Amino acid sequence: MKSIKIFYSIIILLIVSTSCQKENLNKLQKEEIKFYASYSNNTQTKATSTFASGNKVIIMGYSNGANTASESTVAGTPIDATCGSSGLLTTASPIYLPKGNYDFYSVSLNNSTVPEINFSSGISGQLTNGKDYLWAKCTKIANGGNVSFVYWHKAVGIEIIINSGTGISNLIVTSINFTPTAPSSISKMTLSDGSIVSANSVGSLTAMALNNNKGTFIMLPVNAVNLNVEVIINASIGGTQVTGKKYTATIPAQNYLSGSYYMVNLTVSSSAMQFTGTLIEDWTTQNITGVTLSEQ
Repeated sequence: MKSIKIFYSIIILLIVSTSCQKENLNKLQKEEIKFYASYSNNTQTKATSTFASGNKVIIMGYSNGANTASESTVAGTPIDATCGSSGLLTTASPIYLPKGNYDFYSVSLNNSTVPEINFSSGISGQLTNGKDYLWAKCTKIANGGNVSFVYWHKAVGIEIIINSGTGISNLIVTSINFTPTAPSSISKMTLSDGSIVSANSVGSLTAMALNNNKGTFIMLPVNAVNLNVEVIINASIGGTQVTGKKYTATIPAQNYLSGSYYMVNLTVSSSAMQFTGTLIEDWTTQNITGVTLSEQ
């Protein structure tokens, strides 16, 4: 009887020992993932610049090659992270993953606010104007590796510049209002590539952030639409000083594409304001500051 008890004790010890060894092995195989962030500065040269310290991001991880529309994120993600010095992203808690390769995705609002963006089956909820949506992807990262996110602007940057025409001097622009994208139920981001579906219409007149004689705004992509503009100025017109003079104009229809920056020129004369052209560039600037939204 005693020998039987000893036998079973040995079996139990062996099982416990084996279990502990497996647990220790799993711990050894799991290594912490480190995350870094930078801005994309040029699509041709692949140049980058340091991500702004204090910026918040959300990070989502998947097994390498996983379909974000149908598969679940890995343990520990989604998770918030904050950018520190040299672009290091510090996560709310360390991420340890088993041996293998992983794909990581990240979104940010390019500021110190945690993005309230939830993805379901790889698609976000409805997005809004006035937010600088950034997106990044880094694939086939081994456990314990470094994830280097390069963030791309996915909204639309628009800048309206008011120029002095014939007979106008001492121009001071006091307000610029325009009709931005009207977000709809299709204004959502696809996690796999960061694309935002273009809306089909514009909303009511909305204030732009004003800096000297230039207004700036961030809006969602929209298909070919006219944008209406209302500008109020103080100026000397034909030698006579006027205040609060209102001009209106229509920017001809064009597509406003995700990740693009549009610089629109309008020229005021004594009697009218005319559209004088648009310059379109890849959005490589880091920030549009002071965006203000009026009630719709």
